[in-house]
Amino acid sequence: MIFAAFPLASAQTIPAPKINPALTADGLKPDTLYPVSNLVKDRRFVYQLITQEYITNENDYFLDIKLDTCFLIFTAMEGERMFKMVYSADEFGAKPWPRANGLQTLPFEIRFTDRGAIEELTNWKVHRDAMMTSLSVQAQNKIITSEEFDQQRLKLNNEKIMRRLAMEDLMYLFELSDDSIREDGEYIRIKPVRSPFSGEDIYLQGNLITERLPGTKNSVKFLTKNAAGVHEKPILLAECNEYAMAASDGTQPITEIQRVGLNNEVEYQYNLLQKVMSRVIFADVLAINFQSRGNIRTYSLWDRK
Repeated sequence: MIFAAFPLASAQTIPAPKINPALTADGLKPDTLYPVSNLVKDRRFVYQLITQEYITNENDYFLDIKLDTCFLIFTAMEGERMFKMVYSADEFGAKPWPRANGLQTLPFEIRFTDRGAIEELTNWKVHRDAMMTSLSVQAQNKIITSEEFDQQRLKLNNEKIMRRLAMEDLMYLFELSDDSIREDGEYIRIKPVRSPFSGEDIYLQGNLITERLPGTKNSVKFLTKNAAGVHEKPILLAECNEYAMAASDGTQPITEIQRVGLNNEVEYQYNLLQKVMSRVIFADVLAINFQSRGNIRTYSLWDRK
């Protein structure tokens, strides 16, 4: 959040506006934007989620592509700005989503702030208990040690940690509702991104800028880019090689890994008139040597009442 203490599960954005702001495409002075969300005033709203996973080689040829679609259905509950959210294969909530993971099969009871950011996952203990059941099975099967189980049990007994584990995309989907953003500003942005090898946070530096959509009056884009730099890449490289060694059964030679990259980009499309995020696109790319693995999630506002 802007000018806030570094939060556990959100990006930190530090404003650095330009000294001599340029005029907008319409010849107007740049504005300060407040991307609050009016969705918290609705009885029901739905986002469509399209997920694309791909692998490319050094020539950018696609080696594998997977596509999936589901819907996130938010329904108002008793209590101020309280919503129940479920994943569904259709926009009516009649069909279960077949690719849902264990936590996504559970309902999410979410409290929003008055500006539309997520404040609390009120039924976080239900999600914690589901994770602990899974970890208990792993401990019984000697996949993890009893010490690791106890460490996770203590760690997961925390609403903020469970909120991030269960619904990190959703937190970023509504995150900018708590901010004010200069239209002509370029912001330094520090974002915690989980290492795909160790699972620990790596803090990636990047930026946030604003663009007006051509030919539109009430639509604006917020673009964020974060990438592993000279300090983070050696850490990722060491973790990747360690991961490859641990995963090897010793019967096949291990390909030497010389380069690792990690990029995280988000594109927010905000409607200034309706005061809603009409579309948010998350793109994560992991590059190992000359091969890249991408995960793109597109959330589009499908319906609201």
